[in-house]
Amino acid sequence: MDEPNRKLSWAVGKKTVLCVGYSVIDCISIVRRFPRIDEIERSVKGYWQRGGNAANTCTVLRNLGVDVEFFGVLSSAPMFSIMLHDMKVRGIKIDNCPRSNQDPPFSSVIVNKSSGTCTIVNCNNSFPYPTLDDFKMLDLSKYGWIHFRGNRPEITTEMMQAVEAYNATQTEKIVISVDMDGSFKEHWPLVDYCEYAFFYRQLADQQQWKSPREACISIDEHLAMRFGINLKRPLVVVLWNLQNVGIMDHNSDYHRATAYRPKKFVDSLGATEVFVGAFIYAVYVRERSHQIAANFANLMASYKCIKCGFDHISDILMAPVL
Repeated sequence: MDEPNRKLSWAVGKKTVLCVGYSVIDCISIVRRFPRIDEIERSVKGYWQRGGNAANTCTVLRNLGVDVEFFGVLSSAPMFSIMLHDMKVRGIKIDNCPRSNQDPPFSSVIVNKSSGTCTIVNCNNSFPYPTLDDFKMLDLSKYGWIHFRGNRPEITTEMMQAVEAYNATQTEKIVISVDMDGSFKEHWPLVDYCEYAFFYRQLADQQQWKSPREACISIDEHLAMRFGINLKRPLVVVLWNLQNVGIMDHNSDYHRATAYRPKKFVDSLGATEVFVGAFIYAVYVRERSHQIAANFANLMASYKCIKCGFDHISDILMAPVL
């Protein structure tokens, strides 16, 4: 985002949003239809771009004018230099990221043009993750919101506890949110330390959820059965798909976000990161209610699908009058 657009941002005066997780290389092939077994299918288009949920969320927030920082281990391999350049050009801060000489993690993505679905194969080759000691090097006074991807739950828990310890000494607290996308059992302890928890459809098979409402009710029941002192009760958002997003508020009341259908469907890759980034923007920057934030996030995620990438998503926002 260029300097003039940044000056017109609603986020002026807000502290930086920190996103913790991975930055990867996405190798994308767009095909007319998914190939059958032992069949060769020629791609309509192919390209590679910077990916990773935390890195993509940074891109979304930056395009919405938010000061944002990515925190994760970055590869020093020559092939990753273009990704680092992309983050710097966009104004995504990466100065505090640990470095590794290992080849970067990557994802092979096949987008089925006929159905609009995509198949993703992730490969991180045991790529390192930032440690608690790395996290403690950060100056937490710079951040107003920290979003954790939830990778490496045991390390993420320690990082969240460090933020909680910092918040205990401050009048202006850092808001914590987390992506719950993996093993439900392993990730569950993370809900004790966050204000917002995003759950995904991939968990449905593990937990035998049949709908976002059922998922929200089940999660709410799990929250009620916890034992401990000063455990947080996060607002729960279940991203079933773009047409079905459920919310369970702090009073155990269920809400459903308004569904929006894109005028044309081109690419859904990264739509969930757009939802998360837009939700954070609406709550933190624009100070909207959770229901309005979820409706806005769903609108932005649907709008993202009309084009590839994220650079068009801010087109529907009106610049603030300064």
